Amino acid sequence: MKKKIFIITGEASGDKLASNIVSYFKNSNIDLSAIGSNYLRKQKVKIIFDSSKLSVMGFIDVLKKFSFFLNRINFTINYIKEFKPDIIFSVDCPDFSFRVENKIKKILPNIQILHMVAPTIWAWRESRVFFFKKFIDHIFLLFPFEKKIFNKYKIKNTFVGHPFFEKKIKYKKFPMCSKNIITLCPGSRVSEIKIFMPIFNQLIELINKHYGKNFLFHFPVLKKHQSVVKSLLKSSNSTYVNIDENKKNFFINKSILCISKSGTMSLDVCKNNSPLITIYKTSWLNYFLIKPFVKVKYANIINIIANKEIIPELIQFNCTAAKIFKVASRYIESPNERKNNVSRYAKYIKKISNKNTSELVAKKLKVFFNLCLLILETFWVFHQYKAV
Repeated sequence: MKKKIFIITGEASGDKLASNIVSYFKNSNIDLSAIGSNYLRKQKVKIIFDSSKLSVMGFIDVLKKFSFFLNRINFTINYIKEFKPDIIFSVDCPDFSFRVENKIKKILPNIQILHMVAPTIWAWRESRVFFFKKFIDHIFLLFPFEKKIFNKYKIKNTFVGHPFFEKKIKYKKFPMCSKNIITLCPGSRVSEIKIFMPIFNQLIELINKHYGKNFLFHFPVLKKHQSVVKSLLKSSNSTYVNIDENKKNFFINKSILCISKSGTMSLDVCKNNSPLITIYKTSWLNYFLIKPFVKVKYANIINIIANKEIIPELIQFNCTAAKIFKVASRYIESPNERKNNVSRYAKYIKKISNKNTSELVAKKLKVFFNLCLLILETFWVFHQYKAV
């Protein structure tokens, strides 16, 4: 009998993390089905619907799509009831996946539910732990400091490190322009892109006005957002909207500065050893709804680990073109500032790096398969005993 795993992802980053793990199941007798996207499709995983549909930002966006999410939750639960997986493996996306898993655990209590990318209860809404500890069997942690808090609540966990840093990048060479490169990262959601592109347009104008048109502005974006970014760019001169993963790493690595929306993309920049400024902004309503619950001082995970501003941050009301330009100028003008920026965050990257994160998680999933078989055998023996 084939073993079965059902995978739930939301963001493109979660889809990528899951696909790296799934790659270790090749030639295994495992039936895989998922809510995922392009990365999992490349691993020949059956996709029941595209995870990009779940990608929203903030309370307001969630409320706008409430009926859609409710429909997708019910659809997923019905699918899982038919599929009957041994394991549900969710990656990030807790607002969706936890609602599915909470309901399905009551219907199919023998399913093992494993989650990767822990909810940020150390950052805000710690009380959420009392909800998900009821149905989560094990959590894989990306950051070492998380272990203390999950141990506190007696939730089984394993620190596995961040898979973004498990492999060194092999750079392909591409033709270089004569201009210095500045990478601008507007995010992976349309709502984020619409917030940050006007700011980046103004920033490009300020840089060109002050330093002359000596820069190529590189925008690494998902293919599905290419047209949105291009439509919001004021000028196509000296800008490059890039959807190629290899080119993305190459151009980030060659950039004299990267300015990125807080999140996974910031870690992509760190992986490529480029100077970084972190920015974050949401609607004023989202900000005022979230702000009272946030317990950490910083937006960038490296700053959170360090408990100080290793990487410059410009958040919400400070996230303006003029203020970003003021900080960016230091790095544009000083090679030493750029070098120090990278060396400061590099030592903290080592704390979350693990050369075999995906393989480690894959092995753990296989261990849980054996646990599932043990539970089923025990259940069968118990019923046989009762029958006697």
